[in-house]
Amino acid sequence: MRGIAALEYWTLNSPPLAGVVLRYGQLYGPGTGADQPVGPLPLHVDAAAYAAFLSIDKGAPGIFNIVEPNDHVSSEKAATQLGWHADFRR
Repeated sequence: MRGIAALEYWTLNSPPLAGVVLRYGQLYGPGTGADQPVGPLPLHVDAAAYAAFLSIDKGAPGIFNIVEPNDHVSSEKAATQLGWHADFRR
């Protein structure tokens, strides 16, 4: 965990770059080895790719949780600031 925290810190605090951190849930869908949601923080691979696109296109510096709606982690910031939604499918 300390390594991840350090990477996130330096991503957000390395001027002149403006960093965006995407915290992905557990991927499922084509190419992931899981066809159905798994674990408490599922995320379809298409929705994950969509979040990456939006973070480049619209992202302001910060941390965004990218997961399907659940009782453990909120993805509200990604929805409101990036326009991301978990039901995106290509």
